[in-house]
Amino acid sequence: MDETMEIQESQQAKDDVYRTMFADYPDIVGVDQLCEMLDLKYKTVCKFVREGKIPRMPDGRKIRVAKIEVINYVLQRAQNKV
Repeated sequence: MDETMEIQESQQAKDDVYRTMFADYPDIVGVDQLCEMLDLKYKTVCKFVREGKIPRMPDGRKIRVAKIEVINYVLQRAQNKV
């Protein structure tokens, strides 16, 4: 039973991160907002999107990214640094 509780607590913590991280940003963001969120330059963000490091949503030539993808990218980078 302890293992089940640990899994539930872990999932709850993960859900909390997704709800609170970048809470001030809309669910779909553009390049300028991505630059702010990741503290990166415009060209770097465009390169990451072009390389598929941050998945984009189809919207013609405009770059639009779901906030959840930005959060996943940040968490993945943090996990790889450890």
